[in-house]
Amino acid sequence: MVDISDEYPNQQKNRSHRWLEIAVPFFSFGGAFIAILFPILGIPLDFHVPAMGCVLASCFLAYLAWIRPRKDIVALTTPIYSVIFFSFPIDYSTALVLQVLYAVSLTLMLVRLKYRFGTPGTAASLGKELGGTLKTYIEQTRDAFGDISPEAAHRAAVIFVRFAEGNYDDAIQSSKDILNDGENPDYVSPLIRAFSIIQEHLTINNQSLPHPVTYLKFSENDTPLLAKPTVPADDEDMEFYTALDNALLLLYSVAWNKSERDRAHLLVCQAFAQKLMSST
Repeated sequence: MVDISDEYPNQQKNRSHRWLEIAVPFFSFGGAFIAILFPILGIPLDFHVPAMGCVLASCFLAYLAWIRPRKDIVALTTPIYSVIFFSFPIDYSTALVLQVLYAVSLTLMLVRLKYRFGTPGTAASLGKELGGTLKTYIEQTRDAFGDISPEAAHRAAVIFVRFAEGNYDDAIQSSKDILNDGENPDYVSPLIRAFSIIQEHLTINNQSLPHPVTYLKFSENDTPLLAKPTVPADDEDMEFYTALDNALLLLYSVAWNKSERDRAHLLVCQAFAQKLMSST
């Protein structure tokens, strides 16, 4: 079996966000520390130099606020206030007190941002559970994939998440890797068909081609596993795109029911899955 990384494409971004979160108190309090240390060492220092730590920390905080779906106006405007506070000439001791207080304020706003405005790029209102028709579908198919291993379900989760994030090239490559494994007891035929359908659709989309006259479909035996009913054969466009929706939702169900370690990532993509459920 081809090895697949446990990491999703957006995890590198998440690590960058964590470093930015650390940078907010580091730069703001670091500037205040320098402002205290240099006079002790007898080194003359203009207060504007350590104050730049607060300015940079404000910019980091504003960026972290900007990339969230819910915008914190207070955090977004902190760079403006940092320039106002530290651009005018004031005595060194007053500037030091102001810097410490501003660093404390930035840290408190960072905590507020994390707990009240959600995770970057995700909706804070999604909660920690599935809901709606998606939950009903997941529960109905819970016992249908008993022969699928957690590792196979993990790979299904990776492809779904990559597709939901728009990383189509990665989704194509991951599908090819799985299909090139050949006969494998970790995969049941409906799951293999789902991988094949997704790869076909993405390849056609990447090449900007119209959908072919003949294309991959689920078999009649797969019908109980599909989230959306099949459409009349004379409506080829609808049949073609419904097959893709069903393939993605089947991956979602497999991943949710058989790979608990991926549920946090699947919850992040729940809105996309719900949209697939409701699209016509």
